[in-house]
Amino acid sequence: MPEEEKPRQSSMKTALQWADVTNMGVAMVLCIVMGLTLGIFLHNYFGFSPYWTLLFLFGGILAGFRIMYKTFVKFFKHEGKSS
Repeated sequence: MPEEEKPRQSSMKTALQWADVTNMGVAMVLCIVMGLTLGIFLHNYFGFSPYWTLLFLFGGILAGFRIMYKTFVKFFKHEGKSS
């Protein structure tokens, strides 16, 4: 019975790792798109030069990289425990 559990646990672990990577990619894109959209909206609303667009685009990129970093830290933290 335990022999059957190991392949199942291994495939479950692989599926969860793929889910984390997919989540990281989707979150990165969403952060950038949301920052850009909000920046364009504020640019059109206030009429400034592209300062709002650039500011929120940069903020979205930073938020996306923060999510990516946290996912990498969590991934490698779990890798260290399983070894």
